[in-house]
Amino acid sequence: MGGKDLPTKDTEAFSSFVQGRVLLQSYLDSGLGERLKQACDLFARASKYDSNFDLAILYLGVAQTELRDSSAAILNLEKLVATQRYLPEAHLQLAYAHTKRYEGADYVTAQDELKKAAEAAKKSDQTDLLDLIEAYRLFMLAVRGGRGSDPPNKRKAYLEEAIASGEKLLQKVSSEDKPLDEMTAIEFETNNAIGIAFMWMGEHFPAKPDLTPEWDEAEKYLQAALERRPNSVRTLQNMGTLRMFQGDRLYAQQRSDEASRRYEEGKTFVDRSLKLNNLDQYPHFQMALLLAKTGKGQEAQPYIDVGRRQKGAVKPDKWDSLEEAIKKNDQGKIHHLR
Repeated sequence: MGGKDLPTKDTEAFSSFVQGRVLLQSYLDSGLGERLKQACDLFARASKYDSNFDLAILYLGVAQTELRDSSAAILNLEKLVATQRYLPEAHLQLAYAHTKRYEGADYVTAQDELKKAAEAAKKSDQTDLLDLIEAYRLFMLAVRGGRGSDPPNKRKAYLEEAIASGEKLLQKVSSEDKPLDEMTAIEFETNNAIGIAFMWMGEHFPAKPDLTPEWDEAEKYLQAALERRPNSVRTLQNMGTLRMFQGDRLYAQQRSDEASRRYEEGKTFVDRSLKLNNLDQYPHFQMALLLAKTGKGQEAQPYIDVGRRQKGAVKPDKWDSLEEAIKKNDQGKIHHLR
């Protein structure tokens, strides 16, 4: 690459950016939160050295979303969109940042941003991005169907679409010759999304309440996602949630010993996630809740205290509800918390 082709003329900015990209890739491979934080700091430094370094701003937004600072990511990505540079990627990452807020209005915005990403990819002849854009759309549908506040029939439709379209996407890309990193990203996101969708189908719309075929399918796809990225904290947390749902169903059926085993397995997944990256509220909340569900509420307070200080999407009232239920040893409330 000649000097005139570099994305910035500032050597310090370019050096910081290159180091940041290495660390970001290392994070994707290792799951280590400190490497993600270092990458984010380097992208911020690069954009500070050169405020017109658009590629650094794009990567800064990516890192900020992964660090659960969606608001900061959205500001940077909107700034990038205003420059009309890297539009497919910027709209895609805006969609992801909004999705990770887990709010009704943000799902609508995410859907709009995904449409813009696909349109921009076609217009700029970057059709190789379309499969990845679709994979992120499936993730949005899965979490909207599971965690959203739409009417039940719409939520079920979102989950069914995530599953059906996800299986079609996996079949499509399996016969294509794509670069390894691109294929890994698409297959990881798609398997993770289908796993989430099946998990929530089993929780909200089980075909047979006493059996869990949807949860068996969820596990299959989540494990497939972990085969692509073994240290993905996102999928480890999803496995923890799946085990918690299974435990709650068994607890409601008064099968306490089996429920406890599921909760313990859930803690193992969440503990792996925390050891890799403790910079997110959610696994702290998960661990505190799983401890309470296994009768160890007295051990949950450190996770609550640390978790409240991290960035993320756990609302203050959920922390309050969990803390109050533990103090009162309200097992009914504890086992209904999510």
